[in-house]
Amino acid sequence: MELSNEQLLQIDNYIFSCGIKYCDVRTEIVDHFANILEEKLAKNPTLNFKQEIKNIHRNFSDKGFNKLLKEKTKSVHKKFYKQSFKHLITFFKLPKIIITGVLSYGLFLIMNFINDKENFFFWTYTFLLFLIVRIFYQSFKTKKQQKERFLVLNKTNNFLQLFNVIFISFNFLTNLRSDESFLNPIHNNIQLSVFILLLLFYWSGENIFYQNKKMVKEQYPNVSI
Repeated sequence: MELSNEQLLQIDNYIFSCGIKYCDVRTEIVDHFANILEEKLAKNPTLNFKQEIKNIHRNFSDKGFNKLLKEKTKSVHKKFYKQSFKHLITFFKLPKIIITGVLSYGLFLIMNFINDKENFFFWTYTFLLFLIVRIFYQSFKTKKQQKERFLVLNKTNNFLQLFNVIFISFNFLTNLRSDESFLNPIHNNIQLSVFILLLLFYWSGENIFYQNKKMVKEQYPNVSI
């Protein structure tokens, strides 16, 4: 017995009230509940629908939906990083290696044009800080605009955490260097390479995010994202 839209909405509202705020996660759970309920209603059409939803929830797991959400979040973030690193590798293959080469050469020229290398790396540090602020702003703007939240688009916390760790490491590396080190071309080139990798990683993460956003728009055309 196929469930009506009203019954599906009833399941969705119940799952939402249980703390599952992400639309994509709720959709999976609704499908799971719907399959079970369709089988039960086929055998017993007079089944108490609301009560049966609660019964299925109780049988779902000892921790309800929390365990599922935790596992799903871990899986989504793992997939996001895997895709981001995979995209990062493309910057070292044709044709994107041309972009990497132009970016590297341009920054190399700027670095050598500036006599005060410590000042140059201070500005690279400032630019990375700007990117972190941008991630925060993007997250705030997205949450404000979205009528529905999607786990697959909730990259901010983990992406920011990882990017922030690398950013702090970059800053630590800059502060650790002595005046003599800033006069050493090899040391400067190594730190410049780290900065370029950070930029490309950020670029990759943003690319995957917008790919996921496009995918969500196709799957949920009636939802404002």
